[in-house]
Amino acid sequence: MLALGLSLVGLVSGCSGVRAPGFRVVSVTETERSAEAVVLGFTLEVENTNDVALPLERASYSLTLDGQRVFRGSRVAGVTAPRFGRQRLELPVVVPASLVPAERFDQAGEMPYVLGGEVEYQTPGRLAEFLFDINLRRPTAALGLTGTLNLPGGTAMPSGASDAVSN
Repeated sequence: MLALGLSLVGLVSGCSGVRAPGFRVVSVTETERSAEAVVLGFTLEVENTNDVALPLERASYSLTLDGQRVFRGSRVAGVTAPRFGRQRLELPVVVPASLVPAERFDQAGEMPYVLGGEVEYQTPGRLAEFLFDINLRRPTAALGLTGTLNLPGGTAMPSGASDAVSN
């Protein structure tokens, strides 16, 4: 039994030849507004430098505006980054008016942001899929995207977005 366990550990560590995908912010748009909240849509570009496609499974993320965390959530990613390719990933963020008044988004100016968290992805192979399904091995890629929302009055656009550091 011990030999089987050690064999599994060896196989799991052998799956590490796959590099985590990288991320960058392509756009940020205001998608909805009410007296209670503003909804921002972050469009990310996912870059896969591997020779195999990587299904992205779940994104767990948070948004900090002007140094204050205003959102934390998760959602099914539902996209696959093609081999040696790029794919778009949409992440919605609800900013409660109790934390950032909706009128703030109408004022001209800048608002620094940090979109942090992680995205789970699947590595190829039957064993890797099995270990993922039983929650034994779920590789993640870090989100650590920073930038500035330029607020011309109603539409938020990223400025100075930086690439995420992936692990």
